[in-house]
Amino acid sequence: MSKDRTITIAGKAYPVTLPDFAIRDDLALSWHEATTGNDVSKVRRVAAAAIGLCTTACATSGASYNGTGLVFYGAKVYNSLREQGASIASIIEAGGVVVSVCTDGLFAREAEVEARASFSDPSGGDSIA
Repeated sequence: MSKDRTITIAGKAYPVTLPDFAIRDDLALSWHEATTGNDVSKVRRVAAAAIGLCTTACATSGASYNGTGLVFYGAKVYNSLREQGASIASIIEAGGVVVSVCTDGLFAREAEVEARASFSDPSGGDSIA
């Protein structure tokens, strides 16, 4: 993935567009559940859903997402990507990159937490961090 947030799937480059926060949360949580649960089928479908929701790679697939059924939607996108010639590995890899882009900024990073925790004592004492 380049700095301008693009992925390449089936030989074509697509820019990644961030969806709303609720969808980004859903993708992050579904990805975590699928990858930590070693559910390969779900990993494929969540990866495909991320690609479908954040790129135009499957704009003509007829798949639509109504805010529920992320894995069901992902199955439709997965089928479309495979029909376009995308390999399973490339779907998982590209989907993982898209999920990573989606989660960037959703959750506080260690440095951000440390910076916010470095409060000064109002009485002029030492930092409590």
